[in-house]
Amino acid sequence: MENRKRISAFREWKDFTVEYLEIMFGDKKNLLISLMFPLLAAFIVVWIAGENMYVQYEGTKSGNFVIVSAAIWGGLFNSIQTVVKDRANVKRSYVAGARIRCYTLSRALIQFLLCVFQSAILTVSYVGVQMKYDNELPDSGIIFGNTLVEFFVTILLLMYAADAMGLMISCIVRKEETANVMAPYILIVQLIFSGILFDMEGAANAVSYIMISRWGMEALGSTSKLNDLPLRLAEQAPMLEKEFEERFDATSEHILMVWGILLIFSIVSIILGNILLHRVSKDSK
Repeated sequence: MENRKRISAFREWKDFTVEYLEIMFGDKKNLLISLMFPLLAAFIVVWIAGENMYVQYEGTKSGNFVIVSAAIWGGLFNSIQTVVKDRANVKRSYVAGARIRCYTLSRALIQFLLCVFQSAILTVSYVGVQMKYDNELPDSGIIFGNTLVEFFVTILLLMYAADAMGLMISCIVRKEETANVMAPYILIVQLIFSGILFDMEGAANAVSYIMISRWGMEALGSTSKLNDLPLRLAEQAPMLEKEFEERFDATSEHILMVWGILLIFSIVSIILGNILLHRVSKDSK
């Protein structure tokens, strides 16, 4: 890409986008893994957690937790190597006059399209539960008439938030090994502070507010109408009452707020990644 300074920002972004598509389709192994992972995750949801989804509170929450975990891991896996393994080329392009924002946006767009496809596959898990166990999903979503569409939007926003986070990390670190080591730890922290494995109180609860896993669970739980589902223990103790949980409030105001938060996470991650990538010019040879 010669004479970068003489071409428009749009042309430069377009060239970077085409270049990235060639890289992605050239690495067929990683692309196949990216496309097969959500399918495997959907199978696990149906097989392991599907029987009690939309029948009991606990089973539905567990199934949603598996989907949240898969969405976050899938997003991180998509992007955490994207920039760091291309860092030497980024430096050469930047020194030659390329616009870092065009490079970052080209990656962000293609990653979004990849997340759209993966999220659609992961949403199939809800269809699988309905078909295999004849469990009835909620009649309609909170925002959309179709429940599956609402699940898809939440999964997409969650997965892309994780993808954008991975992209930001890829812009920061200088070694591929560092990115690989960080990914599982990020996932573990996200899952611990999701509020599902452990009750969050005090400082831990405050930290959970900056975890996309928390917001993903809230959105899926709202669409799943978790507050309306009976506890498993209620089968043995019919008088047992389940407390209403505000985080699973099935209202349009709540779910729109959660979607907005996930979108903000994505935007902030991409902007920070773009800003920090400018440090590439200081990399040692």
